[in-house]
Amino acid sequence: MKLQQQVRDLLGPTDPARNTVVAPPPLTAHDVILRAESTIPSSPVPSHRRVNRRTLVAGAAATMTVLASAGLASALRDRTPPTPTPVDGTVLEPVAYEIATDTEPAAPHLRALAARIVDAPYDRARGRYAYHRVTSWGGVVQESPEGHVASYVEERRSWVTDDGRRWSERRTLDVEYPDEASRDYWTKHLPRVVDPSPGRPSAQGGPVEEPRDPDNPRLPTDRAELARQLRTDLRAGEVARAVYDTYARLLVPRGTRADILTVLAAKPGFVWRGRVVDRAGRPGLAVTADLTPPADRPQNPQKAQMLLVFDPSTGALLAHEYVELAPQRRVLYYGLLRDTGRTDTLG
Repeated sequence: MKLQQQVRDLLGPTDPARNTVVAPPPLTAHDVILRAESTIPSSPVPSHRRVNRRTLVAGAAATMTVLASAGLASALRDRTPPTPTPVDGTVLEPVAYEIATDTEPAAPHLRALAARIVDAPYDRARGRYAYHRVTSWGGVVQESPEGHVASYVEERRSWVTDDGRRWSERRTLDVEYPDEASRDYWTKHLPRVVDPSPGRPSAQGGPVEEPRDPDNPRLPTDRAELARQLRTDLRAGEVARAVYDTYARLLVPRGTRADILTVLAAKPGFVWRGRVVDRAGRPGLAVTADLTPPADRPQNPQKAQMLLVFDPSTGALLAHEYVELAPQRRVLYYGLLRDTGRTDTLG
């Protein structure tokens, strides 16, 4: 099952980019195919499968798909995906859990963490802008007709004023793959059209102001309202995604961090995973929530799991991961909250 369908099944009617119009690629399909034919070996390339309205022709054996994943839809709406290039990269392994078997409900552990958290460095900081630096993988996906996947690691920095004005800046860091077969495929078949240097800034040339959100989302001070904002009426997996969205876009104070942990403790479906180390090498405490295939789509056997990693001292979210469990175990998306704070400097 294609990754875009997996994410759509996860988001359902809450998909924030279901009406997104994907910008056209910098070259026409015909031009890219001509370049591909002149650069790749003469060995036959497998034929295409039918693709849906969110796929773009990116080469003789590739499609590019923009996924509305983990709250980054707004960052992807106005950008053209990177031009594909065959680059060696990391094959991802899911974050290892301390408690992989004999698990127990997360509720008592989350309540205990909520009761003992301390101030984060930004809790007493001052500055005009709330600042975030988030690293993610899985938002812009290249997928072959056979399902081989490659995606760019992206770093996004954002600055937000109290009245809701927002600036952002992105850069591409690397290419990573969910499995060895995907890395082997893209290394052999992806036409070298442009060779972007890893770490280069995005084409926007510095922080760019985003369109103002008319709702100007804010964190509720009432726990019941916070629970509604975190979509606790949905499955635990959707709640986990909403928690990540909240931390990736807003500065969450200590009291609200405790409330979020308490709200999660009251939601059935979260499993305690104990101590983990996230992809940035930071120790944390983890919970997971399983996702099962939609009842109305029995032909899709995919099972998945959402992971949240919390700072053991401040209770702040450090990382989020979306992992396919079956038919194979592989990472579909991850996000790392690298820096959060306040600053008077834009850029």
